[in-house]
Amino acid sequence: MERGSSIPWQDTLREAIGEDRLDASALREYFRPLEDWLRTENLRTGDVVGWSYDGDYCKRSIETAGLQVYGSGFYGKATTTSATTILPAITMILSTISILR
Repeated sequence: MERGSSIPWQDTLREAIGEDRLDASALREYFRPLEDWLRTENLRTGDVVGWSYDGDYCKRSIETAGLQVYGSGFYGKATTTSATTILPAITMILSTISILR
């Protein structure tokens, strides 16, 4: 951490773990049973992964990201957060890490 931005992060990573690429495949493999179960459970129960939002607020960002949005209320009115809401975000982050390698 003390090097800050003085050298590329890949060089620091190489010194720390001997590789200059990030790989999330082990995490994806570990969580695959949970991801599969959640997809099946969402299909069984009819749960929709996403959130409600108000009109055009952030519409361009939402469309650009290809996110699924449902409902017509203010996006912050959701009262519960479940694994079915959080897992897609985790999956997207892990996929992004895999792409960076």
